[in-house]
Amino acid sequence: MSRSVSGPLAALVTVVGSVSALPINSPAPTFTLADGKGQPWKLADHLGRERLLVVGAPSAAYLDEIVRQTGLLQDRDLRVVALVLPGDAALKRGAGSRLTVLADPGGRVAARSGRAVLIGKDRGVKATYTSPPSLNTVLGLIDTMPMRQQEQRTRGR
Repeated sequence: MSRSVSGPLAALVTVVGSVSALPINSPAPTFTLADGKGQPWKLADHLGRERLLVVGAPSAAYLDEIVRQTGLLQDRDLRVVALVLPGDAALKRGAGSRLTVLADPGGRVAARSGRAVLIGKDRGVKATYTSPPSLNTVLGLIDTMPMRQQEQRTRGR
């Protein structure tokens, strides 16, 4: 099922698939949203290349912690995708090496995917959360994944 979103960013916002309930190991939802510069950012372009933690309406403190922990996220090929309302100050911070902030008009994408969802490199949903999870929780889960354990053996990190 494909669903379009109306409003000023309608041309940039597309949600594909029914994601009201994201069962573990189901395919990741896909969407296109605008970044702080108004450029489209497609989740599909990152699926399979890195792990993704998509978080709806994270606090400024949460985003600050993500930035502080960039090295740990880099080691685990984890990108945090923060979905915020248009006009949120977080959009001005832009993208970092492991953080991408996107405008989610009306919070529609976050409402469909939940407060947070972890997507593995196999493009499947690994965990869903009712609130933004602590990085320790997410990193601990990633470290139990067979693909991550293989990466540790081959990369030494």
